[in-house]
Amino acid sequence: MKNLSKIAFLILILILFVFIASALTNRTQEQPELSESSPLKYKGAVLAHIHRIGSGYGSQSSKEMHKHLSAVGYNVVQLNTFAYMRDRKDTSIYIGGDPSMAVPYLESEIRNLREMGFKVMLKPHIWIGGHDLDPDNWRSKIDFEDIENREKWFDSYTKFILGEAELAERTGAEMLVVGTELVGVTKYTESWKKLIEKIREVYSGKLTYAAEGRNAMKIDFWGVLDYIGIDAYFSLTDKSGPTLEELVKGWKEYEPEMKKLSDKYKKQIIFTEVGFKSVEGTAIKPWEWNQDGKVSEQEQALAFEAASMVFQNKPYLAGIFVWKYFTDMNSYERKNNKKGFTPYGKEAEKVISGWFGTNKGKTTQ
Repeated sequence: MKNLSKIAFLILILILFVFIASALTNRTQEQPELSESSPLKYKGAVLAHIHRIGSGYGSQSSKEMHKHLSAVGYNVVQLNTFAYMRDRKDTSIYIGGDPSMAVPYLESEIRNLREMGFKVMLKPHIWIGGHDLDPDNWRSKIDFEDIENREKWFDSYTKFILGEAELAERTGAEMLVVGTELVGVTKYTESWKKLIEKIREVYSGKLTYAAEGRNAMKIDFWGVLDYIGIDAYFSLTDKSGPTLEELVKGWKEYEPEMKKLSDKYKKQIIFTEVGFKSVEGTAIKPWEWNQDGKVSEQEQALAFEAASMVFQNKPYLAGIFVWKYFTDMNSYERKNNKKGFTPYGKEAEKVISGWFGTNKGKTTQ
């Protein structure tokens, strides 16, 4: 009898051990895998088009840039296409105004990227004339209180974006952005849902929308998209020459909001743009493309390093797209490169490469 009691006790201990071991195993499996390399699915570069035939999409110079991007560690490239409006109250969107961005050039660019092993994101933009004369002529300011004018605009935008969707489907682009920084009209949720439904009828890839910073928290149609997209230009500091610790603190101010948004919709986030100019004070208002100051590769690099530290191994972050590279670095943009957003050949490129787990930055000059 005593022997039976001992056997029963040992069996009970064994069962308890198996139960605890199983629980620990399951708990371990639920935790995100941490490693020194980045878990990002999309390690993206924005490749901006030089608006000149022979220097833009589909050109030999762009193919050379593909090699550079591959060496740095990027695995996906974002291409920006454009449609145009005369002013922010125009209800008609104009397509095909730039001969250097004709469809054959875009098709060639996407084909070249895919042959190099890149995934492709197509990210259409609306460009409004006269922005230099009137800052309110910006895509985020587009809005129509009048229902009839609003419907006309959405009809025109639908024609444009369905053309982009057909291009993406035809060329095998893996992802399409259904809109970029259209703050004023994102509140019309049902109009966007109808638009996205039409896009899915012609395009089988992944869909996202590129929200302007914190406007992402106010959008209600994330549920019908595959990813939450954010053009992540956030003020990280109020001074020039911040320390890495201060920039980390700046990024951490926004990180809980992003996790909360991801949790709410059960969707991963993609930084559809993240960028900093290589000037002093770049992290104060990183969205200001015309900001000037003394050249500072260090501040640009520190801002990216802080981002990598805050968002490394966050399961809800699927990827980032670095703003920006050019299809021809020796073009008319060359004079702006030293202080501009591009990390090409700068200290920031080393940081980005390290974040991606390649440590191959600054591969070409």
